[in-house]
Amino acid sequence: MTEEKSSAPTGVGAPPLAQEELREERSETRIYEVGYLVVPSVSEEELPREVTALKDVLDKEKAAIISEEFPKLRALAYPMQKRVGGAYQKYQNAYFGWVKFEVSAESAKRIEQAFKQSEKVLRFILVKTVREQTVTLGRPRVTRPERKEAPKDAPASAPVSEMELDKSIEKLIAE
Repeated sequence: MTEEKSSAPTGVGAPPLAQEELREERSETRIYEVGYLVVPSVSEEELPREVTALKDVLDKEKAAIISEEFPKLRALAYPMQKRVGGAYQKYQNAYFGWVKFEVSAESAKRIEQAFKQSEKVLRFILVKTVREQTVTLGRPRVTRPERKEAPKDAPASAPVSEMELDKSIEKLIAE
């Protein structure tokens, strides 16, 4: 008896056609978004230069920019620190910006390394996303039910005597 071996491609011993498909899969472009915080020690005048330097990293990797937002100074939720010149600097605010782009997975790794090495980037996050336009939702509006005012009765007339009050109660009980 002879055993038949499966001819399914498994990577190393795969036929040349299957290896070519694997290579194409790796070089396939994906959509990414990078959100970054630039240290506040960068002045307003220098900020466009720093943003251009970060976008040059994307251009170097031939990333197609889909959309972006120029960094704006924001207060941080908690203090962050970054090592600058052998000492840690604490920051309470930073410039937050983001860029959505299309690039291969290998290029995305190189972009991530470049952002890690940048001294002007406090923090960043690189995520896979979708091409659709990013929608920013405003704060949800809280709608409160309309207030209904209690009907205002006519002002009370003259005080009622106890005798009249007792008669009214007896009438109600008798019915």
